[in-house]
Amino acid sequence: MLRGTLTTYLGTAPGVGKTSAMLVEGQRRAADGEHVVIGWIERHGRPETDRRLGDLEILPPRTLRYRGTTFAEFDPTAAIASGADLVLVDELAHSTADSTRQRWEDVADVLGAGLDVVTTTNVAQLRSVRDFAARVTGVGTVASVPDEFVRAGDVVLVDLPADVLRRRIASGAVYSADQVGGALGNYFRATNLTALSALAQAWMAGSLESVGSDILARRGTSEPPTAPVVVAGDSGSRRGERVIARAAEIARERDAELVVVHVQVADGLAHSQRDLDRHRRLSVELGGIFLDVQGSGTADALADVARAWDAALVVVARDRSRLREFARASISARLHRLLPSTSIEEIRT
Repeated sequence: MLRGTLTTYLGTAPGVGKTSAMLVEGQRRAADGEHVVIGWIERHGRPETDRRLGDLEILPPRTLRYRGTTFAEFDPTAAIASGADLVLVDELAHSTADSTRQRWEDVADVLGAGLDVVTTTNVAQLRSVRDFAARVTGVGTVASVPDEFVRAGDVVLVDLPADVLRRRIASGAVYSADQVGGALGNYFRATNLTALSALAQAWMAGSLESVGSDILARRGTSEPPTAPVVVAGDSGSRRGERVIARAAEIARERDAELVVVHVQVADGLAHSQRDLDRHRRLSVELGGIFLDVQGSGTADALADVARAWDAALVVVARDRSRLREFARASISARLHRLLPSTSIEEIRT
């Protein structure tokens, strides 16, 4: 019986671009005249993913009723009936809500019918890697994919350097603004990402056991030092530019990384996009990155970013106006409480 071919885009971590890579291949093959359909796609609210969809047909899902709730699932029957040459299926390791079926089994049915499939999964979801990844990151996963199923087809590794992925997350391209701090401070720590990348490369090379054991052995030792981070609290006004300039000066003196943070507080004063764009350009010109985040309070949001980036120093403004100085003092005082081991510097603007 004619069988289809499987291509898996294997990501080292969420957010590296495996779904986009899958869609790019789908668009390329559609442009070459193949009938391409999307069997399942996880958009995650990311504009980049929506742009990649183009005019590709998205098949309707099947519905699963479980414990009084309806769930949408990939429909392999609809995929086979479509007569497509290629079916794009995101998130190969997914399990149905009732745990009776895994998506890789549905993909196997589509392949058995002779259709090609391009799919995605993360290295931590491969069964042989799952335990190593869980011990490295402290985050386990229930859903998994048999190694032999993925190796039966072509595998394309999708990776990003740890600092690039962290900047991508910080920019809001992967998670919403209220999730950024927690993501960067937990699963997406630079050491975790470096280890996951090493595990993925070892799996591709067939040397997972030796490399994984070596990584775990070294986790008990101190990690190599990383560059310190200076966080600048940007008010969005011209006073904020002085804070950015001072923080950049300190970062240069300490050979540190500069992270400029503008916090948009709900029901707070909104600054013009022109001002924010100017501050973003200034931050980049001074060698830093600019984060525009949302939060319930300025101090709390700054503290979240400082923790995520393991900041050594947070720089905020101290206004000449007594009334505004009182407000700034409260921010500084709260930062001292929230970040007892981090230095806080106020500069008069």
